[in-house]
Amino acid sequence: MPDSLETRRRRTIVARLYPGEDILQSLQRLVTQYDIRGGQLSLIGAVSQATLGYFDRERSQYHTFSLKEDLEVVSCVGNISRLEDDTVVVHAHMVTADRDGRCYGGHVMEGCTVSATIEVVITEFDRPLMRERDEVTGLNLLKLQ
Repeated sequence: MPDSLETRRRRTIVARLYPGEDILQSLQRLVTQYDIRGGQLSLIGAVSQATLGYFDRERSQYHTFSLKEDLEVVSCVGNISRLEDDTVVVHAHMVTADRDGRCYGGHVMEGCTVSATIEVVITEFDRPLMRERDEVTGLNLLKLQ
């Protein structure tokens, strides 16, 4: 049976990001500004550059790739949590599409730059989400017990 945690919605934050902003950095600032301890997020909009990653399990590290062109953000979903030292963790995956409808997806990394706008919806939970280091994967995974 999977680990789980029951939460309830506390509040919803709606935000707009502006051209030139880095999506991940802006999300981290929003989370800090509103003192969010756990939640989920979604966003849509457009970027002039996307830096995305995928996790190589054999090497236990992220590999990144960048797309430097105007792209639509078709979907971006994720969650918000904290590490034991209170560091904000925004874990999000994004799918972007180019002018021909080709899609590219992966883990959101620094270097995703807003072109026209990004519209963000954050749903805060009434309980914190915490992460701890998993020795097997080397990742900071959700701690739900």
